[in-house]
Amino acid sequence: MENQTVHVERYTLTTALCMIVGICIGSGIFFKSDNILIATGGNVALGVAMFLLAATTIVFGGLTLARFASRTDGAGGPIAYAERFLGPHRLTFVGWHFTFLYLPMVTAIICWVVGVYACMTFGLAGTFAQQMAIGLVFLLACCVWNVCWPTLGGYVQNTTTVAKVAPLVVVLAVGLVFGQPAQHIVHGIETAGAAGTGWIAAAAPIAFAFDGWSAAASIAPELKNAKRNLPLALTIGPAIILVLYVGYFLGVSCTLGPQTVMAAGDASLSMLFVELFGEGAATLPNLIALIAVVGTANGLVLSLLRMPYALALHDEIPCSKAVLRMNKTLKFPLVSAAIALGTTLFWMAVHAVVTTFNLLPNGDISEVSVSLTLLVLPLFYVQALVHDPAGPAPNRATRIRRAIAPVIAIASSLAVGLSSISNPTRWPFVAAHIITLAVATYLMGRRRARKA
Repeated sequence: MENQTVHVERYTLTTALCMIVGICIGSGIFFKSDNILIATGGNVALGVAMFLLAATTIVFGGLTLARFASRTDGAGGPIAYAERFLGPHRLTFVGWHFTFLYLPMVTAIICWVVGVYACMTFGLAGTFAQQMAIGLVFLLACCVWNVCWPTLGGYVQNTTTVAKVAPLVVVLAVGLVFGQPAQHIVHGIETAGAAGTGWIAAAAPIAFAFDGWSAAASIAPELKNAKRNLPLALTIGPAIILVLYVGYFLGVSCTLGPQTVMAAGDASLSMLFVELFGEGAATLPNLIALIAVVGTANGLVLSLLRMPYALALHDEIPCSKAVLRMNKTLKFPLVSAAIALGTTLFWMAVHAVVTTFNLLPNGDISEVSVSLTLLVLPLFYVQALVHDPAGPAPNRATRIRRAIAPVIAIASSLAVGLSSISNPTRWPFVAAHIITLAVATYLMGRRRARKA
């Protein structure tokens, strides 16, 4: 065993793209169309506008983070960017948020959702205990193959992404051929005035369908030609997701009709599949959703296992030398993986308690962390405005062009993030989250001062 930096170039641009697309596209998009149409009063054009509004957090956030990615291929993605561009205190704040709160919390919930859809797909009883047990087994298995066979983890990500993108493309194609989307959009624009402005508030829940994209940056040291490929992935990936989401929404809404989708609820995709492929296809949406969440969970685990190591590289975690030890055979930091797994298991236990006692009605612990991530990322967007990581702009036009992406990213992230934590039931969890990060920042600051 010895300390060394992970620079085994295992992954390609394709894997980076599949991580961004695969992490973001979970099960939600397949069952959100009815909620969107209900919010817009059946107006398809306003539904598309809602997607575009919510997508600004990922599209312009990705464009902005791509500037940081082009300047460093350090481990941990946002951790490496914070170390180089934000300073030590914000490094602790950002690093601990991603390593011990956001990523493991979201991973814990997604693994539970794997259990939910596994029960639905295979006709199991689907009790909460059974769902959690399946999620736990999947988490352990996912950690094993991502540590012992990291390349396999990349293949799983690529395969599951293709498997869940295919239905979106099929629905889009069907909608274009049979659904007459142009007529629906024109009609929606003509009647938009009657819908009022209430539909705008419904953009916040859709933002969660775009979450997770920033986790892909964690594989930078293991990505071939990272300074070129990661910025490309952060630029292209969000655009692909937006096109797929809007295409799916148009396809299912225009083929079945808005009123039918609203009446069918979550069964609208099943209804469309039955029309296309017959009665035997009614259960396909559950299988598609299962594949979707498996891909999301795999991408999150692939990122999360490397995060404690990334913190240790900057001595931002106790016992950094132990965390940095690399297993010579696996070429993987096993202590880092163990810390990531242990943290995720802790949050699975917290989720079980919160759900059992209904401490977050109509929600879960990951929603708080996702909302706060939208309030953490503007630290990078502001930095991109104040001190552009891409270097001084040669002229006024370039400065204006460079400022557009971070300004929109800041505005959309703050708007969606603040609206998402406006429910008073989330405030105790928000307070606990912030206090944890403040204490970590203070303690790590004192630790740095003693070593200085």
